[in-house]
Amino acid sequence: MLQTNREIVISVRDLEVGFGDVTILSNLDLNVYRGEIIGVVGGSGTGKTVLLRSIVGLIPRRTGTVEVLCGRYDSAHARKPIPVERRWGMLFQHGALFSSLTVRQNIQVPMREHLNMSQRLMDELADLKLAFVGLSPEAAHKYPSELSGGMIKRVGLARALALDPEILFLDEPTSGLDPIAAGAFDELIVKLRETLGLTVYMVSHDLDSLYAICDRLAVLGDKKVLVEGPIEEVVEFDHPWVKDYFRGPRGRHAEEAYAR
Repeated sequence: MLQTNREIVISVRDLEVGFGDVTILSNLDLNVYRGEIIGVVGGSGTGKTVLLRSIVGLIPRRTGTVEVLCGRYDSAHARKPIPVERRWGMLFQHGALFSSLTVRQNIQVPMREHLNMSQRLMDELADLKLAFVGLSPEAAHKYPSELSGGMIKRVGLARALALDPEILFLDEPTSGLDPIAAGAFDELIVKLRETLGLTVYMVSHDLDSLYAICDRLAVLGDKKVLVEGPIEEVVEFDHPWVKDYFRGPRGRHAEEAYAR
């Protein structure tokens, strides 16, 4: 679904992030538009997850500005106010579920932190979120150790949706999944975007996912965004990593699969 009104929901300008003497990102600019699925890609160590975590305030930035849903944060160490944080959800790479909590209790963590409601209502909402991600009510009472990798991803996604966010951040959502489970997860993300009107920011190296569901890509390299745009434009960008990634055997295979 390509944008028509091009409303910017995330704006990053002149961002610099580093640790000690090491600079990870520098002079980085990026726009994310409402309703799109944007895939953020790049080689190992280029700062894909660092950028995501900087946007949501988990990693402080040295300089630059980040605007999320019209909220601007000029201070490099400013803590984003809770009302804005409630408008996004995040699925971490390995699910990041609390092992001592049941599935239902994991989904309820954001509700307990930000909302004031009865246990009965939280139970009903948690079960509704489970249904959103294609899991049965029986899964609510299981613990993470009893779940498959695909189920862990879906529970993490249900928790990310707990507060009905406008933006969904995904960090390597199909990592560790077999091709069938990964394909089903991709289909779920598209369905949720269409049903709930989500904007999806996805860090991924999964070429099949990038071709299957992304409206645009942003490629990180040399500490900044090298190129952004529809995938058919990005693959033509003249840069060694971009050529190797998208024009190598796996890239060509993924392109051919989704050109059919």
